[in-house]
Formats: sequence, C-alpha cells, structure tokens
Amino acid sequence: MSGLARTLCFAFAGVFLILFVPNSYAQQDEITVKEWKVPTPNSAPHDIVVDKNGTVWYTAIGVNKIGMFDPVKEQFREFDIPTRSSRPHGLVADGSGNIWFTESGAAKIGKLNSATGEIEEFPTPTPGSVPHTPIMGDGVLWFTEQGASQIGKLDIATGKIEEFPTPTPRSSPYGIILDADGNPWYAALGSHRIGMVDAETGKITEYTTPTPNSGTRRIAIDSEGKLWFTEYNVAKIGSFDPATGEFKEYDTISRSSGPYAIWVDIYDNVWFSMTGVHKMGRFDQAVGTLYEYDMPTPRTTSRFIYADSEGKVWFPNDVNDKIGVITLKSSENLESPGENLTTRDLQKNPVTLSYDITHRDEQDGAHTIIKLTLTDDNKDELVRSAAYVLEVTRVEDDSPLMTEAFYAENGALTLDITHSEPARIFGVKEEFLNAWMSGPETETISADLPLDQDSTYLLRIEILATDDIHNPYPAAWPSIDLYLDSDSPAAGQVRIVPEFPHNLVLFLSVTIGIVILLSRRIVHNAQS
Repeated sequence: MSGLARTLCFAFAGVFLILFVPNSYAQQDEITVKEWKVPTPNSAPHDIVVDKNGTVWYTAIGVNKIGMFDPVKEQFREFDIPTRSSRPHGLVADGSGNIWFTESGAAKIGKLNSATGEIEEFPTPTPGSVPHTPIMGDGVLWFTEQGASQIGKLDIATGKIEEFPTPTPRSSPYGIILDADGNPWYAALGSHRIGMVDAETGKITEYTTPTPNSGTRRIAIDSEGKLWFTEYNVAKIGSFDPATGEFKEYDTISRSSGPYAIWVDIYDNVWFSMTGVHKMGRFDQAVGTLYEYDMPTPRTTSRFIYADSEGKVWFPNDVNDKIGVITLKSSENLESPGENLTTRDLQKNPVTLSYDITHRDEQDGAHTIIKLTLTDDNKDELVRSAAYVLEVTRVEDDSPLMTEAFYAENGALTLDITHSEPARIFGVKEEFLNAWMSGPETETISADLPLDQDSTYLLRIEILATDDIHNPYPAAWPSIDLYLDSDSPAAGQVRIVPEFPHNLVLFLSVTIGIVILLSRRIVHNAQS
C-alpha cells in the first residue's frame, strides 16, 4: 500500500469521525424527553409510579395530594389526603387498582382506591416514624421508617403493622426493593449500608459499602438479582451481588452529581437521577458504559424514578412542578428485551469491538495495556482494515490530554500507556500495520501525556470500519468510552450500529478536511 493511500485513509477516518460521531457520555439524541406541568402550583411532586393500566401516579408532597396522570389523554386528576400536612412521600400500586403511599409528616400509611377516590389511613405503631418508601409484597406492604430506623410491614388483609429495628442505630433506612424471594432490601442513608429483611423471620442482615460515609440512598434490582444503589455523598452508584457478596462501585461522570434515585429498566439499563447537576444517568450493563443526559428544564430535581413495562423512565421534577418521561430511542418499538438480549442485538449490520484493559507495574512505571479488535458481525470475521481515533481525557477536570489516530490491518490494535514522567501513549507493533508511519517497523506514533496514578482517565474510541482500504463503509460508528483506572481492569465486547449520514454540507466538510490534512502531509514530507 502506498503512503498516499494510507494517508488518504487516515485523513478520511479522522475527519469523518470528528464530524459524525456523537459524544458517548452526553449523547442527547439517544433519548427523547417529554414533560407536563402538574395542575396545582407548589405541588413538589416527589415519587412516581405507573400502575398495570399504564396510569401514572405521583405524590404531591407540597400540597398534601395524590396526583394521577393519563398519558394517553394527557389529563390530570388530584386527590386530597384527609390528614393535614401529611407530606405524602413514596407510593406503590397493587394488583387491585389501589395506590398505597407513605405519609412522612403524619406517621401513617395511606390507601387510595383509584375507582372511588376514597382514602383509608393506617397509623404506624411508632410516633414520628417518618414512613418513607413503600414496596408491595405478597399480601403485605413493606416500607422504610427513616425517623425510627425501622422497616415496617403492613398486612393488607388486616391492616396490622409490624416494625423491625435495623441492627445499626440511626441508620435512616431510605429506599427499598424486593428480591425474587420476596425479601425486602433497603438502603440506609445514615450508615453507608444496605440491608436485607428475611420476609419469613424478620431477621435483618446488613452489608457495608466499600466507601465510608457513602450515603446509600435509593436501591433497585436487575433481572439477575443484583442490587443497585446510589451513593449520594460520594458521587457514585454501586452494585451488590448477594450470590457472591461482591460490591462494585462506579464514579459518575459529573463529579458533584449527588446521585439520588435509581431504577433498572426491562433491558437492565441502570437509570439514576442526579440532584447536584440536574441530569439523568444511565449505566449500560451490556457494555459497561455510563452515560449522562442533560434535562430540558433547568434545575431538574428528581427524588424518584420508575421504569414502566415498556422501558420508559418516568420522573418527577419537584422544583419545577412537573412530571416527565424519558424514552431511550434504541428501545422504541421493542416488544420485549428477550433472554440475554440487549437492544443492540436487534439492530441491523452491527460490528463488535472487543477490548481488554490490563494494568501492570514495571521498573519504568505503571503500564496500562489496551487491546482492541473489531469484528464484522455479518461475516463473522475480523474487519480487514479499520481506523481508530483515540482521545484521552482526565475525568477530574474534564481536560483533554490527547487525540491520536491509528490505522489497523485486520481491525486489531494494541496500545501501551505508561504512567511515568514523561508519560507516553504509543501503538505497539503486533497484529496491525501503522499507516501513519513510513519508516522502520520499530518506529511508533507517540504523544506525551501527563498521566498520574491518582487520577482517572477516560479513553474514547472512535472507529471507521472498512471492508477494503480503498472502499470504506459509508457509515459513522458511535464512540465507545472506557475508563483507565489502575484499580479497575476491564474486558468485554461492544456491539456497534452504523449511523448513515445524509447531510451534503457535512460531506463537503469531510472532503475539505481531507484536502487540508493531505496538504499538511505533503508539506511535512517536503520539509523532511
């Protein structure tokens, strides 16, 4: 292959990707958001739920009401709570059309008959218990009592309430969820713990999160039985696997995020709200990537989120007196996620990027080794050639440190990042040919990087796949974000779907960009 051909390939890849590939962790066009203003001012909608009929319910903590919203007719209805200043907090729907809710200001549990509008109330045995979040079990309603550091259990048939003190005093149990066996799990905001109540015996077992004073707030569960929770004080979300006892924690992209509510949708996406930066987050378990999305209304604050049976994510916005819904575009028109099937599997003509990140210490410093391989899923073989554009950013201050491009034969590329002074990132001659270099095979592309082991770095990978060096696919491929953290080795696969451009202006921009890059290359060769 001539140097000119290699240069053209690289130039086309770099400019094409810069213009067409969206920002992976803030890709607004991945979602649609729709919001509605609630009828009563100062309602401060707090929690939200969708019943079996698709009707949306919310607590209006500011005006002592329960709100109902019909998303088809886009109509609201409100119900007054008999007890004044009850401060309705959490709510849940049962299978009979009743809405159960906590009255945090009155130490009561409320039951709303959605057909008649009648409300029945049940006082908790402990005054000032501050009932917080409910969850519906088999014939019982479980709920947290934040003020009394207890877990409550209401027998729906009799109205009798039992209370179970948490092992840790002043633990402030907050969010609650049920596992497949009907055992409630709760997040203890005051003690950086999560706990499980044995539904049969009432015995409570608690587990301490790896990060002290993390502020575990809300809790959710995925299809595999893994627990997910927000760590409000330390800008993290965490997971706990009851089968292995293993905790994992993930830093949010925004450093002052204040992660608050959390829920898992039918595709096992972990959604969470952030009150510190007024965004919504999504952790895609299938690819191990975290995304954050700006909300359309400034100062959006959501204390709870709920994913319905269609995968749509409903949220209250208490500061702005709104409720809203988020739709992930890749999940539209899907009837069900299927067994071990993500939304990416249902797209046409994907490629698969396999990555492996390992860390090792050597005499010259700590190394991060990154291996990338691109497979054409239609042919079930390695892509014959691919161009990678790699960008490294320091997460703490969002500062870009490097943007470099590589050409890879057989879609395979290996990088070695050295954490030393001066730190460098360079391509390693293994299974690929470096199209940018025309010198001896021992030469490499390199760029100085001021890396240190106390920071976290984000590696963004952007790809232009080709079936032939002279015939690139006319498609941009969404970028992939990986974290370079010496404490977090990672390996996995990402299925990527092409996005076909149809914008003449952008095409002309690409052509102009290629000419500019090619001119610079010619000038460089002439000077050398």
